[in-house]
Amino acid sequence: MNKTLAEMQRKEFVYECASRALAASFSNPAAKPSIASMVRDADKLWEELQEWESLRQESQL
Repeated sequence: MNKTLAEMQRKEFVYECASRALAASFSNPAAKPSIASMVRDADKLWEELQEWESLRQESQL
């Protein structure tokens, strides 16, 4: 990822994370994760990171 999280849009972040997960899955074909689960996990990670960032900013006030 060349952009920071703050610079990325949700779709960019999800695409980047899911594509990296897909690439990593080729090294362990026995795991057989679905692309849909990779996208869901990346989307959930985006939400969690946004929540964490909000809490961090609130604590700095």
